[in-house]
Amino acid sequence: MSSHQVTQPKSARTRTLALVAAGVLAAAGITGLAVRGAAADPVLPPLTPAELLGKVAAAQVDGLSATFEQRSDLGLPALPSDLGDAGNDLSSALALLTGTHTVRVWLAEPDKAKVALVDGTTESSITRNGLDVWAWSSTKQEAVHSKIEAPTPKPSGIPVSPTTAIKDLLDKLSPTTDVATSGTGYVAGRAVYQLVLTPKDGDSLISQVRVSVDAERFVPLGLRVIADDGQDAVTVAATSIDYAVPAPSVFDFQPPAGVTVTEHKADASAPSASGKKTGTKPKTFGSGWATVAVMDMPTTDKPNGQAKVLLDSLPVVSGDWGKGRLFSTSLVNAVITDDGRVAVGSVVPERLYQALAAK
Repeated sequence: MSSHQVTQPKSARTRTLALVAAGVLAAAGITGLAVRGAAADPVLPPLTPAELLGKVAAAQVDGLSATFEQRSDLGLPALPSDLGDAGNDLSSALALLTGTHTVRVWLAEPDKAKVALVDGTTESSITRNGLDVWAWSSTKQEAVHSKIEAPTPKPSGIPVSPTTAIKDLLDKLSPTTDVATSGTGYVAGRAVYQLVLTPKDGDSLISQVRVSVDAERFVPLGLRVIADDGQDAVTVAATSIDYAVPAPSVFDFQPPAGVTVTEHKADASAPSASGKKTGTKPKTFGSGWATVAVMDMPTTDKPNGQAKVLLDSLPVVSGDWGKGRLFSTSLVNAVITDDGRVAVGSVVPERLYQALAAK
C-alpha cells in the first residue's frame, strides 16, 4: 500500500490497548516487533495515521489470550566484579532487560487480566480478578496480595468520541513527532498495518518506533524501538493470539500450599520511616521525546557500599554544571552528580548537561 505521512503524535489509548500495553510493560519493560512471514505482505484498504489511530481508539475486544516474544539489547554497561551478593541480585534483575523472554497475556474485560513472564520452568506473574491483585514468583515461592479501590464513575461531559479523542491527541503531540502508515505485514499469522513514529528532535536516542496493528481487530500486536544507531534496542512480537474470552479459572489465583503470602496495604500519605528528605518533585526541560527530568536524590542515614562501587565504575563527566558520573544505554542516559542530583532522559548526554546547568 502507498505511504501516508502527516505530522502527528503517539497512538491513542483504548481500554484494551491500555491493558495489553500496561501488562506487557509491567512484566518486562518491553515494546514489540512486526514479524513478517515468507508470504507476500497482505493487501489492505489504505488508512491514514489518523484513521488507523481512530480505529485503535474505538476497538472493542471482550477478551484475548496471547504469547509475546521479547528481545532487548540496551547496551547496558558491565557490572563491576566486586559487588558481592548484591551484584548477583542486580545481574538477575538486569537479565529481564537483556536477551529473549516469553510473556503471556490473558484479558477478560473489564476487570480481569493476567500477565506472566515465563523463563523455562519458572514464572513471575501479576493477576487481577475484580478488586483482587496477586503478584507471584515461582522462584521465590512468594505471593503478594493487594486490594484495589473500586473504579470511580466517569464524570459527565467528558468526550467519548474516538474522533474527538484522536484529534485532541494529535493536536497536543504533533510538534514532536512525525507519524506515518508505512506498508503492511503479518504478526502471529494475522494481517497488520504498520504505524511509524519518528521523533523530530535529532538529540533523541530513539530513531523510530514501529507499531503493528491487527488489521481486523485493531489491537496492537507488536512494536519495535530503533535506537539512533539504527539497531533494534527493544522488540516484542505476538507469536500467537486468540480473541476468545479466557476461562474464569485463568484469573482465579490460589497460592500453593506452604507458600509465603504477604498482604500489601499501600499508604501513599505515610511519611518516610527515617523522616529524612525523600527527594523533591522533578523539574523537566525540553519536550516530547527529548524531555529531560532533573531531581534531587533522597538522603539516607548511611551510604550503601555496593551502590558506591557501582557508581564509581561509571565514567566521570564534568562541566559548568559540576561533576558526576554518566550511566549510558542505547535508549536512556543519566547523570548522577556529586552534589546529589540526577538528570535522566532519552537524549544525548549534552542535553543532560544543559538541563543540569539550567537548574
